[in-house]
Amino acid sequence: MLNNNNRIFWLKLRTVIFGHPLATQYAEHSKLGVLGGIPIFGSDLISSEGYAPDEILYILLLAGSLGYAYMMKVSIVIVVLLASIFLVYRKAIQKYPQGGGSYTIAHAHLGETASFIAGAALSVDYILTVAVSVSSAIENLTGIIPWLAATPHKVAADILVIMFMAWINLRGLKESARLFAIPVYLYIVSLLVLIGTGLVEILIYGVTPQVPQHLVQTNASSVTWFIFARAIAGGTTALTGIEAVSNGVTAFKAPAQKRAISTLFTLSLLVAIGLLGLSFLASAYHIVPGQGNTTLNQLGWIVFGNTLPYYTLMVTAAAILVIAANTPFAGFPILLSLMARDGSAPRYFKNLGDRLVYSVGIWTLFFISIFLIVIFHGDTHMMLPLYAIGVLLSFSLTGTGLALHAWKERAKNWMSDFAIFAFGGALSFLVFLVFIITKFTQGAWIILIVMPLLVLLFRGIKSVYRGEIHNLNVTPEALADFQKHVAIVKRRRAHAEISEYRNKIIVPVYDLNLMVLKAFKYAYSLTPQVLAVHVASDPERASKLLKHWSENHIEIPLQIVDSPYRALVHDFLLFLNKFESKTNYDTITVVIPEYVPEKIWHNLLHNQTGQLMKLMILLKKSVLVTSVPYHPQTDAIKKS
Repeated sequence: MLNNNNRIFWLKLRTVIFGHPLATQYAEHSKLGVLGGIPIFGSDLISSEGYAPDEILYILLLAGSLGYAYMMKVSIVIVVLLASIFLVYRKAIQKYPQGGGSYTIAHAHLGETASFIAGAALSVDYILTVAVSVSSAIENLTGIIPWLAATPHKVAADILVIMFMAWINLRGLKESARLFAIPVYLYIVSLLVLIGTGLVEILIYGVTPQVPQHLVQTNASSVTWFIFARAIAGGTTALTGIEAVSNGVTAFKAPAQKRAISTLFTLSLLVAIGLLGLSFLASAYHIVPGQGNTTLNQLGWIVFGNTLPYYTLMVTAAAILVIAANTPFAGFPILLSLMARDGSAPRYFKNLGDRLVYSVGIWTLFFISIFLIVIFHGDTHMMLPLYAIGVLLSFSLTGTGLALHAWKERAKNWMSDFAIFAFGGALSFLVFLVFIITKFTQGAWIILIVMPLLVLLFRGIKSVYRGEIHNLNVTPEALADFQKHVAIVKRRRAHAEISEYRNKIIVPVYDLNLMVLKAFKYAYSLTPQVLAVHVASDPERASKLLKHWSENHIEIPLQIVDSPYRALVHDFLLFLNKFESKTNYDTITVVIPEYVPEKIWHNLLHNQTGQLMKLMILLKKSVLVTSVPYHPQTDAIKKS
């Protein structure tokens, strides 16, 4: 009784924290529309446009006040790049409704290695976005809350914010959309009002900016191409997060592709208006960004003054820096789920959690981003040089992949598509090179080490899974050997009644493979009373298994157990309880097929469901449990 009370208490506590589990059939209802997609997938992109003018001015003002004359030129180049990226990702969404963006396109048109590079680039970008956005937001609060200035306090605050972001996303996409919609939309309105009011004031009253003396003294005769290119590279921070929509197409309600494209267009338009508007105002007023006094802050004070709109703008700007970390929590788990389906990441990343989100991916991002915060002491400036490198490389791979596809297919109007995709890919790669060169000594070299390591990791995982599939694949020889074994055992039992066998063996199966066939041979040798049970968390997987069962003429009966909440072990135990109560066998034994990897670290690529199932069954006094290990080195049947 006490154990039941404890179990009920922990279930209630879990429900309070994370919400009631959602059934698989609820998946479509839990998805997003355009209005929900903007704060979920666009918060990073929208926040980036706010500090992109600062990054541009930091470089252009190296040439003195002459740099202001090039502010709009740099911004126009970035908007042109944005337009080409929009066209590239629009095509990606139309062609690949399963999502994945750069990773999917690279995998389809540039090969496996390119897909690993795209996956590594996007992973680095998502992880850094969380760390940079949160640390930047906390640093902006140090002026209001001096207590946060101390490094230990700042790191603790960063960790608490990341914990909050992970928690709200574990509750589901709709939960986070509802929570973040108000500050995101309020920021968008405030920014548009700022730009509109500033433009009207300049048109009506004009402006006479005061050029700071130190800029006059450092005036150059011209802005060099190198400075211009560096300014473009710095301004591309306005584009970070644009890839999230194409990665997360599956998170939108039907018609998902149409809603995703509408969301991407709206976000691109907002970024273009915001960047051009802020750049024009900054160059007109000759803004000099400084530590703790951003371009947005100065423009807000000049245009609004000490009024409520100014404080609304600044509060929502600070809030959206935190909310920007939400985009990776939506996009990164989806990316990992796609890579897991391809065998490039551990398979458990493709499993939906209780609230129909990829919870393992969310937890992974949570721990890695906290690790970064601790390593870099929550210092934004130490992490900022690493920022945007991954997203620029992913842009380049996307454009190149689609350009190659257009060249090979040569469908109607292919030349215009090829030109757009090739331009976007080439320009993105050029900016990527500039970024690497100019930021190399500031920390960009770290990315050049981390990304190849990630590529090797993905390649290693792919190789392990490919080897396992080869080892477990059912061959005609293996199937014939199994059928022969069943026939021999049947002949041996020809004079015995099936009712004489009072022991029942249940074999949980996920797929039909050599590991399962070995377990069947063992079980059938003991008794003809063998039942295969598949816990169906994925209806498509269950249908596929039934088809394989029929095609291969497996005589052992297969029972499908529905698992609407994807709780495999829990639902299997419920099935056992019901089966035990309805039957009167002397013994019930659960035989668990168990794959024994060649190397110990390969166990990290498996979710150990069999081990958990075995542990839970051991607690049942009336059911026996055993494992049938499958060793690929010795058990694999040679294939002819």
